[in-house]
Amino acid sequence: MRLFVAVVIPADIRERMAELGKEIKQEGVVTVKPEKMHLTLKFIGDGNPDEITGKLKAVKFKKFICRAGGTGAFPDEKHIKVVWAGVSGLEELAEKVQEALGKKERFAGHATIARVKRRADLKAFLEKHRKDEFGEFWVSEFELIKSELGPEGPAYTTIARFGAEK
Repeated sequence: MRLFVAVVIPADIRERMAELGKEIKQEGVVTVKPEKMHLTLKFIGDGNPDEITGKLKAVKFKKFICRAGGTGAFPDEKHIKVVWAGVSGLEELAEKVQEALGKKERFAGHATIARVKRRADLKAFLEKHRKDEFGEFWVSEFELIKSELGPEGPAYTTIARFGAEK
């Protein structure tokens, strides 16, 4: 069972991000459907959901605002595997989640817009949208999510939700 911890992006912001996918749709570029877009705080992989839920209950945070804007690529713009929309403001929550799980690593707040399966020239696209703004939103909870790969792509199921302190 593949697990990850994520923040759900509001539908209106996901739709704005998904619009960019229409611009880069080409052979070898697979766009992400808006309903599948999320902000991964920590990819866990295989794990015991009950054990992980117990650890995540210890994460305490107050609700906060995130800002979605800009585009980029992983691992870099010459060898693109993922095209993303940036999100700032999640760093502190991501650090708390990683500490609770005992696995700290570098964090880059982003939502995947597309996966690139073969070489594609997206330099002009990235330049055009580097400073796009998608909006601000409040984060008042995060989720432990199960991902199951299928013929239609991954299916996500929320296992547990963790809310901000009142």
